[in-house]
Amino acid sequence: MDGRVLAVVGAKGGVGKTTTSLNLAAALAEDGRAVVVVEADLAMANAVDFLDVDVNGGKTLHDVLAGGAGVDDATYPAPGGFDVVPSGVDLDGFVNADLDRFPPALDTLRARYDAVIIDTGAGVSRETVVPTASADGAVLVSTPRVASIRDADKTMTVAERADAPVGGVVLTKSGTGRSPPAERIAAFLGTELLGHVPHDEAIPDAQDAGVPTVAHAPHSDAASAYRQVAAALRRRPDMLGMTVTADSGGFRFGDDAAADGGTDRFFR
Repeated sequence: MDGRVLAVVGAKGGVGKTTTSLNLAAALAEDGRAVVVVEADLAMANAVDFLDVDVNGGKTLHDVLAGGAGVDDATYPAPGGFDVVPSGVDLDGFVNADLDRFPPALDTLRARYDAVIIDTGAGVSRETVVPTASADGAVLVSTPRVASIRDADKTMTVAERADAPVGGVVLTKSGTGRSPPAERIAAFLGTELLGHVPHDEAIPDAQDAGVPTVAHAPHSDAASAYRQVAAALRRRPDMLGMTVTADSGGFRFGDDAAADGGTDRFFR
C-alpha cells in the first residue's frame, strides 16, 4: 500500500482545521478506506478533546518525535471508523519533539493506510511547514471572514513552496454574516471550492459527544457538507484519486483512478 497524504492547513487558528480533519476522515472511511489522522499541532493539541479516545497516559506523537516510541504505539482507534495519532499536551513533550523524525513516521503510516490526513497547527513556523512538506497535497480551511481569507491566501503560498499544492478550499461557518458567496471566495483564492460547511449546532453537539459529526449526526447539514468535500477529493487523482474496484480487490491510485462521479475588490 502507498497511501496518499493530505495536509489540512490554515494559518489562522479557530477556523475548523481539526473539525475538518476528523470529519473528512470519517467521511472517507465510510467507503472502506483505511484512514488515519495525524495531529501535527504539537503545541496546542485538541483532537482528543473532540474524540472519545482513551489515551490514558499512553504514547503520543510527542513520544514518537522524541524517539521514545514507534508511531504504532501512538495510534488509537477513533469513533467514526478511522485511527488517530494524537499529539501530546504537555510543554516538555513539545520541547523534546524532533521534527526530523516526522517524515519517517509518516512513511510508516503511508505504507499502512489508504489516506493519511495531517491536522496542522496555526501560524507559519517549522512546526507547520515540516508536516505540510511531508504531504502530497493540501486542503485549505478558512472561514469566510476577510481576515481569515487574507491569511488563507498566505497559507496557500507557504503550502505550495513546501511542495504540497493546495487542491481546494473548505469554507467553514459558511453563510454567516455579510460574507460573499463561497464560490466568489474560492475564485479570489484561485482554487477549487471543495465544499462549504454551514453553521450547524450538530458540530458542537458532536464534539461534546466525542464523535465526528459525520458519525454522530449523519443526516445533519454539516455531515452532508463534509461528505461532499470527501466526494470532491475522490474525483481528484492528484489528491485522493482512488476508486474501489471489485476486480482489483482494493483501491487504485493514479491519473486513471478518478471516480465517476480573479481578484475581488472585497478583499483589497
